[in-house]
Amino acid sequence: MTFRPLLLLTLAAALAPALRAAPPPLLDEAVHQWLAGKDDWAFAQRARTLLDDGSVKEERLERFDPSLPDNQRWHLLEMNGKPPTEEQRHQWQDRKNAKPRKASNKPLDELFDFDSATLVSETPQAATYAVAVKPSFAHLVAVDKLTVDFTVSKQTKVIEHVTAGLNEPMKVALGLAKVTDLDLDLSFRSVPPGESSPPAEQKTSGSATMVMSKVVGAKMEYTWSDFKRVTRYAGSGSDNAAAKTGN
Repeated sequence: MTFRPLLLLTLAAALAPALRAAPPPLLDEAVHQWLAGKDDWAFAQRARTLLDDGSVKEERLERFDPSLPDNQRWHLLEMNGKPPTEEQRHQWQDRKNAKPRKASNKPLDELFDFDSATLVSETPQAATYAVAVKPSFAHLVAVDKLTVDFTVSKQTKVIEHVTAGLNEPMKVALGLAKVTDLDLDLSFRSVPPGESSPPAEQKTSGSATMVMSKVVGAKMEYTWSDFKRVTRYAGSGSDNAAAKTGN
């Protein structure tokens, strides 16, 4: 009968939500523990402006801490390997902190498609999953060119290692820039059950590096390190009281 294919398609559409994949239980528990912790990151950022021959035109060491008020989030620590002058520091920090606080920092479960995660390796101690960036962020980055792996401890049920890289260069910023290299490798100290330190207080080691070429302007290289999970500041931007950062 001719209506049978249409009926089957209708039933399939109705059942799709029920048949949707669920994240692996171990990864799901680890993500829930992560989301129960603090919700943002403080970090050191080294920014280098490169000339066409690869030499360094300018190099800055900066610190970003979203637990501080808007007018204190960014601090300039070094300029070309030396402590900045007061004029350099005030000029740079006033300009940087005047920019609106970005609202693009999303929780893990909004950025990554954990429901479609696949197991790529496993040991008696841990399991590593390949996780894709959600297609809803395709307008920001070419999500199909990113590879992200999450390693979860079987003992503590927490994320203990995250790596990310590029399959090939990708355009960002509406095509005005191209990321040619990305290397992220972060490790988190696993805390055995019963110890007082929760996952949100774990120390982080590792770094992330990105090389970006602009359509108009110089080539840039960014390296991030000294990560700390912190509670995002929720008060007025002019308030000088700072929230306490994690260790």
